[in-house]
Amino acid sequence: MTEILLLALIPLAIWLGWWLARSASTRRERKRNRLFSNQYFQGLNYLLNEQPDKAIQVFLEMAEVNKDTVETHMALGSLFRRRGEVDRAIRLHQNIISKHSLDERQRTRALLELGEDYMRAGLFDRAERLFSELIERNVHAPSALWNLLDIYQQEREWQQALNQAARLDRLGTPGMSVYMAHFCCELAEAELAAGKPEAARRHLRQARRHDPESIRAQFIQARIAAHGGDHVSAMECYEQIAALEADYLPDLLDAYFDSARRAGLEARARAQLETWSEAYDGISVVLRKAEFLQEEQGLGAAAAYLARTLSDRPSVRGLDRLMAMKQEGGPDIESGEEVLRTVAQRLLASQSTYQCSHCGFSGQAHNWQCPSCKKWSTVRVIRGVLGE
Repeated sequence: MTEILLLALIPLAIWLGWWLARSASTRRERKRNRLFSNQYFQGLNYLLNEQPDKAIQVFLEMAEVNKDTVETHMALGSLFRRRGEVDRAIRLHQNIISKHSLDERQRTRALLELGEDYMRAGLFDRAERLFSELIERNVHAPSALWNLLDIYQQEREWQQALNQAARLDRLGTPGMSVYMAHFCCELAEAELAAGKPEAARRHLRQARRHDPESIRAQFIQARIAAHGGDHVSAMECYEQIAALEADYLPDLLDAYFDSARRAGLEARARAQLETWSEAYDGISVVLRKAEFLQEEQGLGAAAAYLARTLSDRPSVRGLDRLMAMKQEGGPDIESGEEVLRTVAQRLLASQSTYQCSHCGFSGQAHNWQCPSCKKWSTVRVIRGVLGE
C-alpha cells in the first residue's frame, strides 16, 4: 500500500517541481522586466530634462540589442549622431544590423539610420549604396530618396538629383517641380559655361515644363540672348521677370539697361522704368531714375528728386547717395536734414536696444530675467553703430 502511495506521489512531485521552477522563472522575468522598465523611464526622464549624458549612460547599461530593445538602441544612435559622435552612432547601428533575431522592418530601419550616419560623417559613397539598396527593396523609399537627393545636391551631381526629384514627384511629393526646375537650370549653367548655348536652351525648356514661371530660367535665357547679340529678346525676358516678381528688379536693372543701350531702345527702357517705379517701392528704381535726371537736367534736379522721394520712402542707400551728390558739388537741399533725421528715426525704431548674452534674445526693454532662456542678469545694452 505504501509503495502504491509513493508511486502515486511521483507525478505530483514532478508537477510541483515544474510549477515551482516556472514560478521562479516568472518572478525572475518580472523582476528583469521591471528593472528594464525602470531603466528605460529613467533614461527617458534624463532626455526630457536635457541631460543627454546621463541618458546615454543609462541606455548603454540596459540589455543587449534584441527585438524588444532595438527601438531604444536606434534612438540612442540618433542621439549620438545629433551630438556629433558619428563614430559611436555608426558602431551602434552596425551592431543592430548584425543581430539575426531582428525582423526585416527593424533591420531596414537600422540601415536607414546607418546611411544617415554615413552622410553626417561625409561618407557619401557608402550612404549612397545603402539608400540605393533600400529604394531597390522598396522600403523607406521616400526617406531614402530625400537623402539621396541631399547627397547629389551636395556633390553637385545635378542629373542624378533631377532623377531622384522626378521619382519623389511620381510618389506624389509636393513641391518637387521647383526642385526639378532648379536642377535643370544648374545643368543649363554648366552647358553655358562649356560654351554650349543650344544644350543650355534644351535644359531651360525642360525647366519651364517643370515650372512655367521659373524666374531663374528667364534670367539664364536673357543672358544667352544677350550673349548672342539678341538684346531685344533679352529685354523681353527681363520685363517678364519683373512682371512675375518685382522683387527681382534690383538684380536685373543693370543688365536690362545695358541691353537697351546696345539695342538702341533706351527710350523704351526709361518708359518701362517709370512703370516699375509706380509698382515697386524699393530704392534701386529711385536711384536709377536719379541717374537719368542727373544726365538730362543736372545734379541739382537729381538731388531735389532724391530728397523728395526719401522724405516719403527713407533709405540708408538713398541717403548715402544724396550725401555723395552734395560732396560732388550739388546744392544744399532744404529737406536734407529732415531726411537724415527721418532715416535715423526709422532705423532706431526697428533696432533692438538690449540683448541676452546667454541666448542672444533681443528686445527694446530691459529685463532682469531673460524672457527667452530665463537666465538672470544676462540682459545687457547693445553697443555699436545702432546701439550704445
